Amino acid sequence: MSTIFVTGATGVIGRATVPKLVTAGHSVRALSRSASNDAVIRGLGAAPLRADLFDVGDLTKAVAGADAILHLATRIPPASRLRRPESWRENDRIRSEGTRNLVAAAISAGIGAIVYPSIAFVYPDHGGDWIEAASTPVDPAPLLRSTIAAEDAVLGFAAAAPANERRGIVLRFGQLYGPDDPGTRDQLKLARRGFSIFGGAADAFVPMLWVEDAATAVLAALVRAPTGIYDVVDNEPVRQRQLTSALAAATGRRRVRPLPGWLVRRAMGVAGAWLFRSRRISNRRFREATAWAPSVPSVIDGLARIAAHR
Repeated sequence: MSTIFVTGATGVIGRATVPKLVTAGHSVRALSRSASNDAVIRGLGAAPLRADLFDVGDLTKAVAGADAILHLATRIPPASRLRRPESWRENDRIRSEGTRNLVAAAISAGIGAIVYPSIAFVYPDHGGDWIEAASTPVDPAPLLRSTIAAEDAVLGFAAAAPANERRGIVLRFGQLYGPDDPGTRDQLKLARRGFSIFGGAADAFVPMLWVEDAATAVLAALVRAPTGIYDVVDNEPVRQRQLTSALAAATGRRRVRPLPGWLVRRAMGVAGAWLFRSRRISNRRFREATAWAPSVPSVIDGLARIAAHR
């Protein structure tokens, strides 16, 4: 049994991951900032622990005795504030300063592995060409530079030690969705009114990932992945038009139309420019490294599953 220290345990990925860690026999300690989060964490089967992510000394005490760290914390702004750059500042700080602090604490405490979920939106538009982390340079929008800084810190954690003494694992997730994901609920609510938030070109590819599959990927990385950056998406990339059709089918509508470009730009501002690039991403390297496989191979299947259980 390993002891795992988790940040972001009450977030979308954390709520899916922590129970799986516990079921697998791990002892889980989770960073908490409030009494209400303490209760949620206990309900997930973990032990809440108060510490300041922005205080290295505090973190070093908190992670002492752990075998690995899962840095799952984010603070993505709500849809109504996506367009404002200042709304991303706390998320940027968690990714950049928070990750650096965790790495410093992990080195001081002698921890052997850090797993960090990044995001696949760091890639440029590649049209219909396949994307893989090992061969495709990133082109992050300003709002995503902090996740590249976090990736570098995690890889540096491993590189600063003798070969294979420490592992630093970065998972570039596709867009998360699932029945308990607030963003998915918002998308389905909009689709029931006849619209899709996806505003890219109809033939643009969209990288997607079922939330529960993100959680199993974190566990697979923790147990089996060597140091490196891995793309973690579902098996069957779909185009925007296929996704729009799947939203229509899931909500019982004959047709769902993309929102007008001007409205998307007004609603999403700086986020819209990079969100709708075409990214046809392969999960091959991660599957080969860990034997992981998504339980939901395509967002078309996933949306149908959500619709069937409404």
